[in-house]
Amino acid sequence: MGFLISIIVIITISIVISKIEQQFLTTTNYMIGSKKLPQDFDGKSFVLLSDLHNKCIGKYNQKLIKAIEKEAPDYILIAGDMISKEMDCIPSSAYSLIEQLSRNYPIYYGYGNHEQKMITDEDKYHWHEYKEKLIRVGVIFLDNETKSISNGQSSLLITGISIDREFYKRSDVPKLKSSYLKDLVPPQDPMKYHILIAHNPVYFKEYITWGADLVVAGHLHGGLVRLPMIGGLISPQVKVLPKYDSGKYRDLDSEMIVSRGLGTHSYMLRLFNRPELIKITMKSITS
Repeated sequence: MGFLISIIVIITISIVISKIEQQFLTTTNYMIGSKKLPQDFDGKSFVLLSDLHNKCIGKYNQKLIKAIEKEAPDYILIAGDMISKEMDCIPSSAYSLIEQLSRNYPIYYGYGNHEQKMITDEDKYHWHEYKEKLIRVGVIFLDNETKSISNGQSSLLITGISIDREFYKRSDVPKLKSSYLKDLVPPQDPMKYHILIAHNPVYFKEYITWGADLVVAGHLHGGLVRLPMIGGLISPQVKVLPKYDSGKYRDLDSEMIVSRGLGTHSYMLRLFNRPELIKITMKSITS
């Protein structure tokens, strides 16, 4: 009986700590340098948002909005799961946040597995209304699509890739073949710098083969519970010590930045794992 009481106390304390912790936002800054990046984009910056899951950081997300304004990005990238399955897309905290941010920043929105879930039940959860209203205020949705961003005399490419939901299963996950990605979005101009918004970071090597110079991702929620010197303990797909739980990774000449995300959903507890806002500053390497 004493053991059971101890377990209940530990779980209760963990839930309380997690609830409190989720109101304390942390900002992480990364510098990404590349010889492929045009000089016109040197110093340009992106804020990366991911995995809000319809949560609020501060009343009406004002803490989050003020943190973004402080970083003063040139663009905002969304790496999916701003909404949450089984919850209305509109009205929602995600919609309110993105609508406000669209007044000041160009926004490029890639899908996560929760957005893809909403597509299958779009009338039930008002996905269509959510998407159409955000398109009207200038948000650019990238569902297996590529857009060019121009600055001065130069441009770079941004693609949002939406892999099938079977790649998010907890077991019997199929191998992601390079031919599959090329069928979703044909490779673009290899001479241009290419940013890929890919919600699931597990397939970093496949994204490189496809042609990404910079991958931005989320999905793993930082490994849910984070410990010093170890990092994230478990992924939402119940994988222990996930390889790409958080931070910057490099392979060959490509890099990936994985956000720990801004929220959580269902029964998934975040512990010692504050919501994360990421700022990425670009550097053109000339020599």
